[in-house]
Amino acid sequence: MYAIRNLLGTAIAAVALGGCQPAAVTDPDGVIRANIERPPPRQPGLWETRLAIGDTVQTTLVCIDEKVDRQVDWMGAQGTRDNCSQNGVTRQEDNSLRFASVCDMGARGKVVTNGVARGDFSLRYEAEGTQITTGAQLPIANGERAVKVEAAWKGACPKEWHPGDMSIPSGVRYDAAAMGATAHAAGR
Repeated sequence: MYAIRNLLGTAIAAVALGGCQPAAVTDPDGVIRANIERPPPRQPGLWETRLAIGDTVQTTLVCIDEKVDRQVDWMGAQGTRDNCSQNGVTRQEDNSLRFASVCDMGARGKVVTNGVARGDFSLRYEAEGTQITTGAQLPIANGERAVKVEAAWKGACPKEWHPGDMSIPSGVRYDAAAMGATAHAAGR
C-alpha cells in the first residue's frame, strides 16, 4: 500500500503548476502563445477528483475555498510549487491548457510532467499527460506513466468539513493543504 500511496503522491505532485514564466512563449512550430500562471480558479465547494496513473485509479474528495484553491493545485498537488525548477501553463488556440513541469520531489525522485487540460475549471475539468520519474528511492515509482485526471464540482462542502479537508477511498479525511506543507518542509 505504501508503494501505491507514494506513487500516487508523486504523480499528484508531479503536475503541480504555478511559478513565474514569461507572458508569452513560442512553440516549436513558431506560434506565439500566451502563458498563464495557472488555470482559472475552481468554484468553492466539494470537488471529486479521479486520478488514473497507469493501471492505478484513486478517487478523492476535497473541500476548497479561494485560499485552498491557491494551495491545492487543480491536479491535487499541495505544497509543491517551490519544488519545481520549471512550471508552465500555456493556453492553446482551442482554449485547452498545455502544461509542463520539472519537480524535485526529494526521496520521491525528479518528476517531469507534460500534458493538456480541458474544461471550464469552475464546474469540471480533465487533464491527460505523461509523467517520467527518475531517482526515486522506491524503485516502483521510477519510469514513465500515463496520467489522467477527471474532476467535478459536487456542491457545497458537508457541514462537518473545513476548507482543505480531503477524503481518500479508505474513508480517511485529512487536511490536504497542511499535509502538503508538512511534506514539503520535511523534504519529502
